[in-house]
Amino acid sequence: MKNADAAMLAGLKARAQNIAAGLPPGARSGALLTQEGRAAFSRAAQRILLRERAVGASLVLLHPGGQIQTFCFGRARLSPAVPVSEHTCFRTASVSKLVMTFGALSLYQSGQLSLDADLSDLLGYRVRSPHHPDVPVTLRMLLTHTSGLCDEGNYGTRGMQHGCTLRELLENPANWLGSVPGTAFHYSNLGAGVAGVMMELAAGQPFETIMQERVFEKLAIRASYDPARIHPADDLADGYSVRAFLPPRRKYNAAQLTKKAPQSFDPETDYLIAAGRMITDSDGMGALLRLLAAKKDTPVLSKECLALMRAEQDGRHGVSPMKRGLNTAFLPDVFPGLSPVGHQGVAYGMCAELFADPASGCGVGLMSSGMRLAPCPPLMRGGFDLLALGFAALTTD
Repeated sequence: MKNADAAMLAGLKARAQNIAAGLPPGARSGALLTQEGRAAFSRAAQRILLRERAVGASLVLLHPGGQIQTFCFGRARLSPAVPVSEHTCFRTASVSKLVMTFGALSLYQSGQLSLDADLSDLLGYRVRSPHHPDVPVTLRMLLTHTSGLCDEGNYGTRGMQHGCTLRELLENPANWLGSVPGTAFHYSNLGAGVAGVMMELAAGQPFETIMQERVFEKLAIRASYDPARIHPADDLADGYSVRAFLPPRRKYNAAQLTKKAPQSFDPETDYLIAAGRMITDSDGMGALLRLLAAKKDTPVLSKECLALMRAEQDGRHGVSPMKRGLNTAFLPDVFPGLSPVGHQGVAYGMCAELFADPASGCGVGLMSSGMRLAPCPPLMRGGFDLLALGFAALTTD
């Protein structure tokens, strides 16, 4: 997810106001939506989803008191037809990067991983931008997308092939921008993958094991970066590409992926895992929203580490001003009285959102099996409109 400039934020604010106006007053009774409020919210969400030709979706609201309300729409799979339920597990695309950062900061908190050490120290070979060979690249740069790594080289071609190594990608000048590391924001899946590899090297464990032990098990949620670990497999949603006039086309075949042989533990070839493969259900999304919004110590991270993750990294250890946290983006002054932090995910036609406002304790999560991906910079239109509707429901009495 890219950063929003002032013009984008102003446009989003105006759009959010129009969406909020569609909810009736008195939608809440105390902390939760009333029966009438739930019905009105569900109708409004359904209109947005129908407009975007969504196949199916799960929308999760985190109320300020910590309560969760979930709304399910449409189909998780089309053939055979399977409805979305609270148990449906969706791939969350780049929301995975935010969740990965919980694990990275857990290793930082335990002293096993540094945010500002030279990546070369862990990798065992020199990692430098060919344009700036004297500037070390750090984990903080990877988590703020300022490392200088890019996806426009051969990451999407050679990087997707069996046998390619991380070292091969890092030594290819085409995978580096000309900017000085730490000085320019450029969203990079390759950079996120490198961060996942750094976690493996620091812990001496596979990325999936790290996330299970340090995040998912402590939250007691069903979540994984490997679809084969989700049980029962029938709960997995497929992903569909949706266009204006054509039938949805399946791009993410969950059942097929559950049959793939497990990948052997090898940090040099594990760079594709962390950037976008996380899968969870509505309970998992609710627990992740609570964690992102938390202001006290949690079983996963201390309040200091959570605050660091959500804080602008401007000027910290070589990172120039760029208005971004550690794999968190900001939506200030878009929703009345709120300043949510979070991340969007888009892949295989699926759109996911995970945003929470620590000050109020409320948050909105979205997972989908496919919808029309119309842009509304810096977010997708359907994703943003559902965020706006969710935050309006959480703050409108």
